[in-house]
Amino acid sequence: MENIKNEVAVSIKGLNKTIGKRHILHDISFDAYSGEVFGFLGPNGAGKTTTIKMIVGLLSIDSGEISVCGAEIKKDFEGALKNIGGIVENPEMYKHLTGYQNLEHYARMREGITKERIDEVVALVGLSNRINEKISKYSLGMRQRLGVAQSILHRPKTLILDEPTNGLDPAGIKELRDILKKLAHEEGVCVIVSSHLMSEMELMCDRVGVIANGSMLGVYSIDELLAASAGATSDYIIDTDGGEKAVEIIKGVTEKVSLTEDGLVEVILDNNTHREDIAKINKLLIEGGAAVYTVSLKPKKKLEDVFIEMTSDTKEGGQIA
Repeated sequence: MENIKNEVAVSIKGLNKTIGKRHILHDISFDAYSGEVFGFLGPNGAGKTTTIKMIVGLLSIDSGEISVCGAEIKKDFEGALKNIGGIVENPEMYKHLTGYQNLEHYARMREGITKERIDEVVALVGLSNRINEKISKYSLGMRQRLGVAQSILHRPKTLILDEPTNGLDPAGIKELRDILKKLAHEEGVCVIVSSHLMSEMELMCDRVGVIANGSMLGVYSIDELLAASAGATSDYIIDTDGGEKAVEIIKGVTEKVSLTEDGLVEVILDNNTHREDIAKINKLLIEGGAAVYTVSLKPKKKLEDVFIEMTSDTKEGGQIA
């Protein structure tokens, strides 16, 4: 894709994790690139947060490899972590301080963060007019934006956010989505976002990795998922008084035609020629003496339906057993 620079920012190979007697992750592998928003998509309990905690160093690696910008976490923990900014679960802040004071406090823990950089990220996340108010007065959306600002103060090459839109209203989700896309597509940051909502991923991400029951089902571009939801055929319903005669007439165009229980004619046509074919069918029916009342296209599967089908075939409905 044009926004992806083909530079691997995060590489995960054969990742496994067992907690107690539960095998949480099973050979997880995927790459995420600089300049893209990569969606980590799966049902609640599928293993997303466990994977993210391992990437940011909050959980140990049982087996497998995680590399961030070429630095492997097991061999060069500090080198890997310096390239990561992230929010796992909820951004933690001092509510008695202002937004700006929170950023100043965080900046003291990192070298090289100037006042100019703080002002830059505040403007980027759209908090300039509220940054001097106390966190206790912030809405959830404002706290999420401040959390993103805090995460990118040190100019990380990778930003990882775990379910960042939880609890946000539609306006807040759009604002956050626009910020993350700008960071990826204009600043070249690798943004990894986890979610269980396909509709959210469709609008935000360039690619998505789908996980269910602790195993990767695959990595797909949004275009590939849209193609999967569209399918290779179009299904038309024709309301006509032709009955079985109409079915025989239509067989001159396609054999994929049948009469439904309520007397309507259902026709399945190839997507490459469906517009021409339905026009031809309509003409043949009228010439054959059949009245055509309506011709309607049956709705395609939604991306949510594709996601549910992909994950529901796995054990426990995609959740870790």
